[in-house]
Amino acid sequence: MKKLLPVLAIVVLSVWSNNLQSQELILTIKETHLDGGVSVSFDDGEYENDSIDKLDDDDLDMGWEGDDLNIMTTFTRFRDVTIPQGAIINSAVLEIYAHEDEYDEAIVTVFAEATDSSAMFTETEALADRMHTATTVPWVISDQWTMWQPYSSPDLSSIIQEIVDRPGWKSGNALTLFFQGQDQGASLLDQARDFESFENIEDPDDGGDGLHHPERVPKLTINYTTVGMNEVRQPSMMVYPNPVSGGTLKVELPQVAEGQASLHSIDGKVVLSQAFSGMDFSFDVSALSKGVYFLKVSDGLVDKTRRVIVE
Repeated sequence: MKKLLPVLAIVVLSVWSNNLQSQELILTIKETHLDGGVSVSFDDGEYENDSIDKLDDDDLDMGWEGDDLNIMTTFTRFRDVTIPQGAIINSAVLEIYAHEDEYDEAIVTVFAEATDSSAMFTETEALADRMHTATTVPWVISDQWTMWQPYSSPDLSSIIQEIVDRPGWKSGNALTLFFQGQDQGASLLDQARDFESFENIEDPDDGGDGLHHPERVPKLTINYTTVGMNEVRQPSMMVYPNPVSGGTLKVELPQVAEGQASLHSIDGKVVLSQAFSGMDFSFDVSALSKGVYFLKVSDGLVDKTRRVIVE
């Protein structure tokens, strides 16, 4: 099913434009510098509550440490994100490798830094120094993890969509994803899942081979759709919250306009439609079934399309 969804999306959208092209971008954490001849990256790390714990550890913790009462927030920063501003994000999944055998449930919220291009991290900054996206994705990890095996996040396309929809976003910018635990109360359970970092030097005392494994570095795969070069490119619009949970979907335009907006089901049927005038309007989606929809906004000159998830 995960591979079928982007294909269906392209079929529906092709009715609106013959120049839409689907592409896949694979991003990994990159080296930032050498430390004593060892390749190190400050593009992944972890916060313990509001402060950075380490930027060069061999593993990353996300979730809740009930014995020490610590909320762990992991971050992964990806450079050279060559997705054009306003592209339609069909899917986005982070692949990580478990650092330990673990089975205690971890409750995680995923969001991104709300900025046009995310700066490299320093060991002195606080989590509150970084702005967060309005869009978040829940990730409840209850299945057992086996050491050095790969695991995938939920679909993070709605978060990436908010970033590339920013008026200042440019192809080649950097973005950061955050994976934040929540307070689950005092406990002896290990409710923070550990996964391999960029460095991931495996300690022989823990059953490792003492080597660096580049194949275990966090990897983000994004499938997206772009408009053909012969189409007119316009400043982007903001659509939020996305996903939207049985309430109001808001749309903000980059400039005053008037036209028609419609929400389409995955099979192309119009489920909601309305005229608009000004720089913002909204849809009441409380009566819609859960699923993926496509918002089409036309001002008479250019059609803009966004993927919307109703939860």
